[in-house]
Amino acid sequence: MHVINQNHSSEVILGDDVFSTLEQFLSRQHRAYTVFILVDENTEKLCLPLFLSCIPSLKNAILLKIHSGEQNKNLASCESLWNQLSQHNADRHSLLINLGGGMIGDVGGFVAATFMRGISFVNVPTTLLAMVDASSGGKNGINLSGLKNQVGTFTNPLAVCISPLFLKTLPPRDIRAGFGELIKHALIADLNYWKEIKAIRSLENVDWNPLIAKSVQIKRQIVNADFKEKNLRKTLNFGHTIGHALESYSMKHHQDPLKHGEAVAAGMVTELFLSVGIIGFPVSQMEAIVDFILLHFNLSKLEFDIEEILSLISHDKKTVGKDTHFVLLKDIGYPVIHNQPEEQEIRDALQFTLNRFHQTTYTS
Repeated sequence: MHVINQNHSSEVILGDDVFSTLEQFLSRQHRAYTVFILVDENTEKLCLPLFLSCIPSLKNAILLKIHSGEQNKNLASCESLWNQLSQHNADRHSLLINLGGGMIGDVGGFVAATFMRGISFVNVPTTLLAMVDASSGGKNGINLSGLKNQVGTFTNPLAVCISPLFLKTLPPRDIRAGFGELIKHALIADLNYWKEIKAIRSLENVDWNPLIAKSVQIKRQIVNADFKEKNLRKTLNFGHTIGHALESYSMKHHQDPLKHGEAVAAGMVTELFLSVGIIGFPVSQMEAIVDFILLHFNLSKLEFDIEEILSLISHDKKTVGKDTHFVLLKDIGYPVIHNQPEEQEIRDALQFTLNRFHQTTYTS
């Protein structure tokens, strides 16, 4: 059992016996009059039975449902949930448990933060990406008009309960998507962690517990130092300025859109190329990292219109005035927040990304 409890943060419970620890934690910290559990059609089928079998005291909790998929991370889903909470007479003493991936945590956290000006919530992430990134840190929110995370709040959950048992419910593509965030944490924060990550040649039979714990620790140290993202926390956006634009483009144009972690992987390739040209990141290191990303991410069919990506970047929430903040790397473990690169520099970096993915034969 691994419990991480630091200033400015909710309690994170990680390990093989998380459910009994969560049950004890809730009995001490929050005696809710009504408990709600938010699921989508996937987590209702694959995760809810395990969760309820491990915490029998929640068998009478009221189930709330929304449809899965990034396209449903919107105001309509929130309105549906606010109405469901009202219909079940939820009040400020109610508790919402978000059982699912990043989308469930984002929507559920936003709904909880705004319903009656705030009710308590707990995140129980069921995807690798949500475990290492989306479920902790206090960010929640929804997309607006096809743009990522335009409406939201900074509100911490009461607790985050991380059980690697849920990873057994995931297809390989979802594991890879989450792995992208582990790569990001290593590159921005810890050379030794990067050495550990880059030694992974296959994502089968990985012991995820220590890797999840390390990534959670990295993120929480950054968040505790800069909760409202005034400076240091922006470094967690490495790969995301480009990644969010690619994700928004893919949701609009592709029947099977990129997953968040896939878009971030492509974004890291692009921003590594920018790092070389703008602040002198070593070319040899860039090539080694890009090769590693290409080993694990099958994006050989990646397609996008560069000019439309540039337009989407201009609407990024990290934009201040006409300047968009990019996170670049001076070296591994040394991120730099850089204001707007020249448009041609971004075009060249995007073209480099397309070329590299198209040249690769995926074998993992």
